[in-house]
Amino acid sequence: MYEGMFLLDSNRFSSDPEGTQRSVLGMLERCGAKVVASRPWQEGKLCYPIEGHRKGLYYLACFTMDGGQVNELNRLGKLNDNVLRQLVIRHPKVIFDAMVQALTSHDGTIHSPEQKTDPMAAREGRGRDHDDLPDDR
Repeated sequence: MYEGMFLLDSNRFSSDPEGTQRSVLGMLERCGAKVVASRPWQEGKLCYPIEGHRKGLYYLACFTMDGGQVNELNRLGKLNDNVLRQLVIRHPKVIFDAMVQALTSHDGTIHSPEQKTDPMAAREGRGRDHDDLPDDR
């Protein structure tokens, strides 16, 4: 169970988002990976130029794959003109499942069952912990 963070050429992504995503997902498929969740994550200015690029788009993918194929994935990433940099991390199942949940949820946040609270209540200081206090504080 792996997480792949791909730094993509943001100009290519903005001109052809589907094609750029297909190139990344195609790399993963060529290595025998089964993509569980993926999406563009963030676009922004880079701290330093990479191959002449000052902006990039981070593309996040969670996938399962044979560990022996990681080197091949790194090789294909270096050959892909859309990919400026990449990082592949192996996660335990618990973290992998949380990442998949975050990628597939509407707002991208992780909610564990015991910590679900009303966001407005938390801002006003009325979280789950404060509800049990007596009113005569």
